[in-house]
Amino acid sequence: MATGGPKESAGALRRRRGRPPRIDRARIVEAARAIAPQDLTMQAVADALGVDRSSLNYYVGDRVGLLELIVTDLFEAELRDFVLPDDAAWADVLRAYGKAVHRGVVHLQATATHVQLRGTYSLALAERVLGALTAAGFTVAEGGHILSLVSGVAYTAARDLLGGDQSRSQHTSEVTRILADAPAGQFALLGEVIADRAVAGTADDFDFSLDVVIDGLRLRLDRKG
Repeated sequence: MATGGPKESAGALRRRRGRPPRIDRARIVEAARAIAPQDLTMQAVADALGVDRSSLNYYVGDRVGLLELIVTDLFEAELRDFVLPDDAAWADVLRAYGKAVHRGVVHLQATATHVQLRGTYSLALAERVLGALTAAGFTVAEGGHILSLVSGVAYTAARDLLGGDQSRSQHTSEVTRILADAPAGQFALLGEVIADRAVAGTADDFDFSLDVVIDGLRLRLDRKG
C-alpha cells in the first residue's frame, strides 16, 4: 500500500525552490565590501549572496582573487575622480596620475599590498598618460618606464604614510638621541632635516618626489629636442 502523496517532478521541485540567485563581479564586490575585513572569507561572501561557495570560484578563484577584485574596484573608484582636459600638459597629466595612485593606495589602507592596475578605468588612465608622454616627445618605451617610476614613487609614499608612523617615530627618536649626545654643531644640517620631517610628515615627501621626477623628465626632454 502506497504511503504519502505523489512525488514532485524534478521540474516542479526546481520551480518550487526557485532559481538560485544570479551573481556577477559587481554583486560579489558589493557583498564583500559590506563584510568587516576580519570576517571576509569566501564562505561569508557566498552566504551573503545566498549561493554555494563553489559558485564564487568562477569569478575569483580563491580569497586572494576575492581581495584583488575588491581592491581593484576601490582603486578604480578613486581613479574615476581624475578627469583631465584634453589639452592638459604632459607634466600635469603625469602628476594627476601619481596623485591618483597615491590617493587610491592610501584609501585602501590594509589591502594596499593587493592593488593591481588591471581594470578598465585604471588601464584607461594609464593609456591617457602614455598618450600625453608620447605626444610630448618621449618614446613609448620611455613612457612605460616613466609610468612605472611614478607608480613606484606613489606606492612607496602611500605605504610609508599608512604603515610607517611608528617605525619613523622610533627611527627619529633614536637619531634625535644620538644628535643630542653629539658635540654641538657636529650634525647641524641633519638636525634641521629631522626637525623639518617631524613637522612636515610624508605628504611633502611625496610632492617633492613628484617634483624631482618631473623636473628630471623635463631636462631629459630638452636634451632630446
